[in-house]
Amino acid sequence: MTDKNDTNITYSEALAELEAILASLRGDSCDVDTLAGRTRRAAALLKLCRDKLTRTEKELGKVLEELDNVIES
Repeated sequence: MTDKNDTNITYSEALAELEAILASLRGDSCDVDTLAGRTRRAAALLKLCRDKLTRTEKELGKVLEELDNVIES
């Protein structure tokens, strides 16, 4: 898990951490004592990624709308 504050974590960093968690869950190193914590962390990272994608989609929508307005003028 990362020590970085999740408000500063990038999408790429979150995705890499998710991939590491998945690899550990698939491997022999998966310990039942850490399973709940890893699953909770993965859920938090998924939410963070989804939120970043949603914000990006909205921002791109605004940019494209502004571009359409400029082209139509």
